[in-house]
Amino acid sequence: MPHQSVAVLFGGRSVEHEVSIITAQQAMDALEVAGYKVLPVYIAKDGAWYAGRPLRELALFRDPTVKYEDLAGVHRVAVSPDRTARFLVMHPYAKRGFFKRDPELWADVFFPCLHGTFGEDGTLQGLLEMADVPYVGCGVQAAALGMDKVRSKALCKAAGIPALDCVAATRAQWQRDPLGFLKQVEAAFPYPVIVKPCSLGSSIGVKRCLDSAGLREAVETALVLDERVLVEPALTNFREVNCSVIGPPYQASTCEMPHYKGELLSFESKYSSGGKSGKLAGGKMPAAGMGKAAGAKAGVSAAGMASLNRTIPAPISDELTREAQRLAVAAFEAIGGEGITRVDFLLDDNTGQLYFNEMNTMPGSLAYYLWEASGLGFDQLVTKLVEGA
Repeated sequence: MPHQSVAVLFGGRSVEHEVSIITAQQAMDALEVAGYKVLPVYIAKDGAWYAGRPLRELALFRDPTVKYEDLAGVHRVAVSPDRTARFLVMHPYAKRGFFKRDPELWADVFFPCLHGTFGEDGTLQGLLEMADVPYVGCGVQAAALGMDKVRSKALCKAAGIPALDCVAATRAQWQRDPLGFLKQVEAAFPYPVIVKPCSLGSSIGVKRCLDSAGLREAVETALVLDERVLVEPALTNFREVNCSVIGPPYQASTCEMPHYKGELLSFESKYSSGGKSGKLAGGKMPAAGMGKAAGAKAGVSAAGMASLNRTIPAPISDELTREAQRLAVAAFEAIGGEGITRVDFLLDDNTGQLYFNEMNTMPGSLAYYLWEASGLGFDQLVTKLVEGA
């Protein structure tokens, strides 16, 4: 085993903070089954970093008033950008000073399990590159490109992967000329249209608009959440087909087809199934097949993305399955991806055409359910990811 100790980074400053906690707890379960020693590293919503074994317990995140630095065995830490250090250092406000290779706080490899801003967008990856530590997943450029829906669409089109056209605007452009942007959208596409924040995941801020008033409201909401917004035509008769990819060398999983109420897959549809609103229950998060999931926070199911109602394998033809897998690999390759991704497609049932929708370079629950259906256990999946760091 090339890496004995794995620091799992989770939480973060994005709106997907709670989802990250669930993904990390699932990943830590699988890593321990695979024989790794796990060091939980929690990034609080205010950006403070904490490390220590007690953070392995999901119950700690039930109480928003808990003071992590006061917990026995938990230390406030930081990643030093000094490449000669190559390990965690104590924060200046921490109770202890500088330390080296503390057996409880040293890690051979870092495993980010953060979703969204400051975790999945290349910023964290840049810090880890500066520190010169091995880490799981995409590098700086690939993570940034995968997070940017406009640029990832452009790269996919350049690689011959079908994707819907879109019109985009920054917050500054919208504030300067909102009517001009509305006219640009209406000249490009008939209603209905779909509005999306450019760099958010978990379907946050995504709206289907039937008229100009709805479009304006949706754009304004999206630009509160993100610096850039995109608008694309809404398919009227479609299904979603998703496929995960690991590598290099690249390998595609079986495909899935999510099922949800309404016309769009919402954050609630993805993460609230089976969950109890408003609290996290105690105990460790079980990985697939490792026990019963317990509890949730802010309506997020403790099973994470695994709780979504889906059909695996997707009920599509073998030919279409192979095409989705080929396009998923091509999309991940187009951004120079490493580690794991989940590529989401829209299947136009009127034409049979698959369209690239978006990719998630840190998919919820690490898309383990797709790999289990492909014959690769969760512990085997995380082992592959760690070995590729």
